[in-house]
Amino acid sequence: MRAVTFIKRIEFEFTGNIARKALTLGDIDNDGYNELIVGNQNGVVSIFKGEEKIQTISKLNFISCVAVGDIMNQNQNVLIIITADGWCYLYAYPETSSNNTDQAVEEDIVIGDIDGDGNVEMVLGLTDRVVRSYKWISNQNLSPLNISGITGQFDPSHKILGKFVAVNKWECANQIGSITLHHALDGTPSILIAQPGGTFMRIKCQFDDITAEECLESSIRSNSSSSSTTENISSSIDYQFLGISRMRNQNISTEILGDLQCSQYNNVENFETSQEGSTAKGKPYALATLDGTIMLVQDEVILWAIAVDHQLFALTKLDVTGNGSDDIVACSWDGETYILDQAKNSVRFHLGEAVQAFHSGYYNITLNAPDVTCFVYVNFKNTVIIYYDLPIKELTCTTFVPDLVKMSEIFRRDDQNPEEALEIVENFDRKQRRELVEYLLYNVN
Repeated sequence: MRAVTFIKRIEFEFTGNIARKALTLGDIDNDGYNELIVGNQNGVVSIFKGEEKIQTISKLNFISCVAVGDIMNQNQNVLIIITADGWCYLYAYPETSSNNTDQAVEEDIVIGDIDGDGNVEMVLGLTDRVVRSYKWISNQNLSPLNISGITGQFDPSHKILGKFVAVNKWECANQIGSITLHHALDGTPSILIAQPGGTFMRIKCQFDDITAEECLESSIRSNSSSSSTTENISSSIDYQFLGISRMRNQNISTEILGDLQCSQYNNVENFETSQEGSTAKGKPYALATLDGTIMLVQDEVILWAIAVDHQLFALTKLDVTGNGSDDIVACSWDGETYILDQAKNSVRFHLGEAVQAFHSGYYNITLNAPDVTCFVYVNFKNTVIIYYDLPIKELTCTTFVPDLVKMSEIFRRDDQNPEEALEIVENFDRKQRRELVEYLLYNVN
């Protein structure tokens, strides 16, 4: 696998230990450009824009994960911070200038429409092998009586924006590696939950037409009883076992990544069909394991798998080459980063130091300029490192074939005609051609 080198780099100072999910890129101020958000174990969250830190949020507890998305369903992104002691904080930018409402999908938190009802929900993966979904109920849909039932005390002068309502709860058989949102060919969403050994749990949610007040009343009933969850979304659950011979440890932790965009799949009409012409293929998804296995899967069929000699802890997607298809980006604890396209072509980048968090995406370096591709690393030396505007145009490796006609023109002596010089060059063996190319590179202007 060939190695690549990146040149453009900026660094920020950020102290403290960082959970691997407490790092994200997103447009929190809704200006159409992405910012970088990082949180640490001391409850401090820093927001970077361009080459400056623009905001610091402090006095929280251990930051376990951060995300950006339109969780309030108001056509505006907000910053979502989850702490290890079970609190969820929402921070909204006071002024907005655009309507950028891209959904944010993080490994342990999913912000998206999981049931196809047109509204965004939040899904969290917890350390006790439990996955919970929440729906935001805004104040405009609630009466003062219902709000009073939630808070216990209600003062009309208080500005209550709304409340997160627990919608459903699922228990997993093993520890959760990561969570992702994936859509079938017909657009039906499902939640994929990584389980050890390259397996995952798939939950297909079905929207039940209930009102906000019914959802709220169900939440109040569940809070007053021994039950800790509501059953407003019916769902089907199945486990997928993708065991392969290259899997070296069946109990190793797994990362999963859904909704890989393909350039030929931009429209449903362009999805490939099988030879019989009856079965369409959905978008692929990727898995990576701590022992160094990377897989690309489509319709529960492993398209390819590779094994590397590094412990992989982060799995992201990014159109590095700009061809319209998502590339798979996997990072190891020692900074080795693998970039693979969906045809299994690959390159690697070595950071040269150990990292505690990694993310890839788009970041705005220059004001009023488009976001550029970037890799974000957080090392153990209190530094956030961003490599941006990644100069990778393709991942395929091609053999250099010299132009024999041009070589013969340079090689031709005064007493030779072009045909004679070309014949001599054509009869060169591989070693002679390589020596001639090296000579021309170093001696011909």
